[in-house]
Amino acid sequence: MSLAQIPISDAGFRHGVGVFETVRVEGGQARWKDWHWQSIQKSAEVLGLRAEEEALKKVPEGVGLWRWFVTESGTRSWWSEGIEKPPAGYDLDLAETGVWSSSWEARYKTLSYLNRIQARREGQKANEERVMLNEKGEIASVSMANLFWVRGGKLRTPAWECGCRAGTVRRWVLERSGEKVEEGRWKKEELDGAEEIFLTNARMGIQSVFSWQGKKLAAGGMTEALKKAFWAS
Repeated sequence: MSLAQIPISDAGFRHGVGVFETVRVEGGQARWKDWHWQSIQKSAEVLGLRAEEEALKKVPEGVGLWRWFVTESGTRSWWSEGIEKPPAGYDLDLAETGVWSSSWEARYKTLSYLNRIQARREGQKANEERVMLNEKGEIASVSMANLFWVRGGKLRTPAWECGCRAGTVRRWVLERSGEKVEEGRWKKEELDGAEEIFLTNARMGIQSVFSWQGKKLAAGGMTEALKKAFWAS
């Protein structure tokens, strides 16, 4: 089923009532495919939709991003050849745009993506990202990725209840990295004392942050170790 077949009457087209996953494919192998399937199943169920596994069985050949979409009219995929190399690291600042922690848009990968695009466009350069806070002023994520940091030697990330998405790379760090991760609720000032910050998503894996609100961050030993372990997994 192709994207061109989505009817205008579909609520995914009209209102963004749909969910998606981005799966990294290399040499015909879809990384963490089972986890992506679990994620899109759960997200679809929350929105009252049904993900059809049969439509996602055939993995594309080559290297690229395999995007899955579920709307009320069916399950579809889109293959994008090649994977753009991410910046060597990101500069972070605070977004003016925030999230509502209990909203579907905050917790799930929905097709309603406008506020995240708005936050992303607050940056002027390709390597700029924005930290999004929830209605309580707590750190949720950055616009296009999950957020981790190291403070006092402890690895931390916002709890899902803060309004972050349960991404597959985030799951790998929590369950497979071998590091103890503190999930919690923190205000933006928490990042002022961070020794390392890194971002995660399926497209880029784990990527370093160079600065937070103009404060430079040194190259992080834990970040680099996690990068190596992730790509070797």
